[in-house]
Amino acid sequence: MNTAIELHDSKCLALEINRSGSGSLLLNAYVHRSEGEPGVSKGEGGVQKVRLEMDEMELDGEVGDLPAYIYEGAIAIGESVQDNLISFPATYSGAIRISLMLAEDARVIAVSGTRLSIEAESEFRFVEPVDFTGSHSEASS
Repeated sequence: MNTAIELHDSKCLALEINRSGSGSLLLNAYVHRSEGEPGVSKGEGGVQKVRLEMDEMELDGEVGDLPAYIYEGAIAIGESVQDNLISFPATYSGAIRISLMLAEDARVIAVSGTRLSIEAESEFRFVEPVDFTGSHSEASS
């Protein structure tokens, strides 16, 4: 089964950076699962806690109060950009930048680093079937 986080239907629960520069984002993620391509092929949507761990983590912007809903987001890995849908589990190396627009006040944060590991921290909880083969997804939360 192929899986991807849909950032704009997810919630940022925590952002932590330790003194050595390593850190993580913990999301209550809206996840697409499909035998084909998540976000494109028919499958299912659900929620799952997912941790994004980074090395040499730097933060740009004011995080504010958490948890906060993510209204839009993207991950740039070098020149490649994954806009809104982020495949996982995955590990990336190189220049990495995660951009998120949070909460009702539309504050924007950017987290950058040199390595990114994306792993589930809880079991998938089914919410709804999703089918992108028609005019638009049934997914919304």
